[in-house]
Amino acid sequence: MKNFKFVFLSFFLLVFITCTVKDAPAVKNIKDLDENMIDLRMYHELMGDELRIGDMEDAKWFKSGLDSVLLIVASKFDEHRKLDEPFIKSYERNLKPVLEVLGDHLENNDLAASKEAYILLTRKCNGCHNDNDIDKEVQNWLNRGQ
Repeated sequence: MKNFKFVFLSFFLLVFITCTVKDAPAVKNIKDLDENMIDLRMYHELMGDELRIGDMEDAKWFKSGLDSVLLIVASKFDEHRKLDEPFIKSYERNLKPVLEVLGDHLENNDLAASKEAYILLTRKCNGCHNDNDIDKEVQNWLNRGQ
């Protein structure tokens, strides 16, 4: 009888979760590229601040947010007046490898290597800005206040 209750409860829970998730509205990003870049700037600055003070947990959180926004931008902006190619190509070629390395260093709590990867990420962002004639420089927030 206990097995029957367990199976029945499990089945009911599975059906409930499936129905709940199925009816959930999809997340819709209505921001333009510049507004998304402002979000990226915020995550990048805050991640740099956290790495500067050595808070690896918060740095991981901001890295995750940064990567999430980048994925949204990569999927949404396949063309833009300032881009020579779809953003996803630049993301996969230049940013994704650096973000994976940064994520590995953050997971391993390697602060020095995380800071180096953050600096490389900053350079990659600025390289893309230079290549696409965007006159905004991404700042290295590890040195802020020094």
